[in-house]
Amino acid sequence: MRKRGFNLVEIVIVVMMIVMTVLLCLPAMFNNTKQARLISVWKGIFFETKSNFEIFALNERKKIDGICYGNMPDKKGMIYGIIKPYLNLTKPYDAKMLKDYTYRYYNGKRIMPNSIYYAQDYGLQENGTIVGFRWLGCECSESTPCATAIFDVNGTKKPNLLGQDVFGIYIFKNGIEAFGYDLSNDEIEKSCNLKKGNGASCSEYYLRGGRL
Repeated sequence: MRKRGFNLVEIVIVVMMIVMTVLLCLPAMFNNTKQARLISVWKGIFFETKSNFEIFALNERKKIDGICYGNMPDKKGMIYGIIKPYLNLTKPYDAKMLKDYTYRYYNGKRIMPNSIYYAQDYGLQENGTIVGFRWLGCECSESTPCATAIFDVNGTKKPNLLGQDVFGIYIFKNGIEAFGYDLSNDEIEKSCNLKKGNGASCSEYYLRGGRL
């Protein structure tokens, strides 16, 4: 009887330990699954946008040059109007929804208005992704970006952090590249660090198959 009772207690303890371990691991498993889903959405958006801008380079480049070097009063607005369809901004602008929307760096620090990662114009994709656009200037080329765009694949839902649910691209005259495209694997891995990095290079890090 003593031996049987002892074995029963032992079994109960083991079961309790297993249950506690599972409960402790669940949040991490849930967070990894959620992050993996966001990264999957980002990859889909990136490759579709890349394809769009290959068409853009063929069809719209001369129009952009004409606006840049013409006597247009609202160059930035006109250029944004041309680029919007290539960012898949098919949903009407929702001023109420985007009124209080902000996003920050990966480490939680504020993105200042003079940063290239700070969007000036916003739009919405049909799937709810928030797209922010910033025109950098007409003095751009195949290697110097004309604009940047950010994609919050989680919409207004938090965390709204660059590198977690917010990813971005450089827009060149001949196409696009993700933030961090010009860095080595070691450099983007270090930059895509929750405590030290700003999260911008995570856009390229995950495209290269970087792990969570």
